[in-house]
Amino acid sequence: MNQLLLYLKFLWHSKNEHGVHSPFVYNLITKCFYNRSTNIAFQQFPKNDSKSQFLARLGLYLKYNHCYLAASIPPVFECALSLDGVVKKFNRIENLVDHSNLILETPSLIYMDMNSINTDAVLELFKACHRDSFVLIPSIRKSKAHYDNWNQLKSSADVSVSIDTFYWGLLFFRTEQPKEHFTIRL
Repeated sequence: MNQLLLYLKFLWHSKNEHGVHSPFVYNLITKCFYNRSTNIAFQQFPKNDSKSQFLARLGLYLKYNHCYLAASIPPVFECALSLDGVVKKFNRIENLVDHSNLILETPSLIYMDMNSINTDAVLELFKACHRDSFVLIPSIRKSKAHYDNWNQLKSSADVSVSIDTFYWGLLFFRTEQPKEHFTIRL
């Protein structure tokens, strides 16, 4: 389907902070997604590098210590994720998928690439996620197959909050929150 048509459909169904009733998601949107502060950490990225700036805002807001990246993730994103020394440890996600009885360190980010993931293996990985884990998936609407994988991942029983921003998909495992899906404009 045409990307422009997909985006227009997304805009029709998406919301901003005024359409969100979850305090966790409201704070994430207002203090992270829409925070365009002049933080000195963002100045190392070009103004048109919105992906790196978004990753930097996520890292500064969510303060995760451990990051599990797919091997195919560009190095510039690793730099964006490690601003101000927030991330203390990087691992490759491919090392996680092969281990059973895995326990993730807290708080942790799992950054996946839809081109290189095995959905069944990822669903197994979700069982090791805890309330301070979240999964970030870029390009969820790049193709129909990517979007189908995204829908399968967000419908997992382990996922309590999913956020579709058209370009990014975020999955959270907050046990205290009922399962809910959000479609948010960036």
